[in-house]
Amino acid sequence: MFVNHTTLIIPTRNRSISVNNLLNYFDKKNINFKQFLIIDSSNDKRNYKHSLIKKLKVRIVNSLPSTSGQRNLGLKLVERDSKYIMFLDDDIIFYEDSFHNMDKVIQKYQKNNKIVGFGFNLITNIKKKDIFKKLKNNFLFNYFELYQDNQGKVARSGWHSQIENVKKDTFVEWVFSGATIYKKDAIKSFRFNEDLGIYSYLEDLFFSYSLSKKGFKLLISKDAKFLNANVVERSNFSFGVKEILNRYKFVKKFNLSKTRFWILVFFRFLKSFLGILKFNFKYLKRSLGNIYALIIIIINIYEKKK
Repeated sequence: MFVNHTTLIIPTRNRSISVNNLLNYFDKKNINFKQFLIIDSSNDKRNYKHSLIKKLKVRIVNSLPSTSGQRNLGLKLVERDSKYIMFLDDDIIFYEDSFHNMDKVIQKYQKNNKIVGFGFNLITNIKKKDIFKKLKNNFLFNYFELYQDNQGKVARSGWHSQIENVKKDTFVEWVFSGATIYKKDAIKSFRFNEDLGIYSYLEDLFFSYSLSKKGFKLLISKDAKFLNANVVERSNFSFGVKEILNRYKFVKKFNLSKTRFWILVFFRFLKSFLGILKFNFKYLKRSLGNIYALIIIIINIYEKKK
């Protein structure tokens, strides 16, 4: 299998129990990576299953907290003769046949030098769409390139469409770094952006879209499925700041449309405002964070024009 030629990198923080669940899965399925790296920034007591750590030949590396920084540290430690690099979040839950199905896809395309990334298929329970999601899927948003209705695309506004429950193997412009394999030689000169905060919001978008812009292709395998039970909607002040600042950095880096960016920011803020009017005050801190980020951006633009 491809895993025998793969370095696995798992950045984690205070989630040794979740990592143990992954270790149990790999042991049960007899999945043996060439190199197994856990990049751990925990400040709590770790409770790893040391018998599995030893059996699977896992190396645990201490790190400062930063999702991007931890992934980059892992990249520095990749063995020279690894053929693939797999990034994995610590809370992923795979299906029984996920790796078998992914292996078939990789074997099929391993000699195609243009296809350098392979993503697992996130399976979710689709809930009723809120007003922001309904607006994003409106044909006018697609027509004016504010938002793409096809999965895994990046609009000129800098907003990316989600990737979940794909029904066929699908080429995309970005991939979620939580369950993705890359050909090592293709990404040897790439690194994750460490200027995005500890949580590193949008780090996977920055990284994978850079590959797309270089002309490489990324593929989601429909049958290589996984779950992520810990996906939650963040609503604190800090996230409100980062979701605007990091998105703006993305727009600037790839020379996308700032006008379209501002339009989407308005609709994003409108969603939060409507939630507050419905007495859903979890959006208040996030909205204040959005406003603070917008003030920072406006001040920076003004300073550069002086």
